[in-house]
Amino acid sequence: MNKKTYTGSKIQNHFTAYLIQFVRGKRHDYLEKKIQMADAEELLEDIGQMEARIVIEELLENQTREQLLLQEAQGKYPEWNKMSDERLMKALHTLRDEERKLIYQHVFEERTFEEMSRLNGLS
Repeated sequence: MNKKTYTGSKIQNHFTAYLIQFVRGKRHDYLEKKIQMADAEELLEDIGQMEARIVIEELLENQTREQLLLQEAQGKYPEWNKMSDERLMKALHTLRDEERKLIYQHVFEERTFEEMSRLNGLS
């Protein structure tokens, strides 16, 4: 074979090589995008599940609060050691002793504000 007859095949080979490389690149891009989409969908599912758990936890917390408020309205107050709401306990511990004493007197000893002010010399 001489170079003149090989020229047509050479162009065809270059074009074929170009097409193969182009298809490989497109395939790589497609697979990469597909992987990214799958990762994004998985992340969205995880976020959705987390949000659902958070919503359920908030609903349960609100339900517990409502039950406590209903019990308090009926004059039934929980004991300090029966409190399970950690945030409430943390909040109570951030108060000064005098403030905790007032809350205890009002909630657990069922004292009126007038009684509390007389007992604590606040009037």
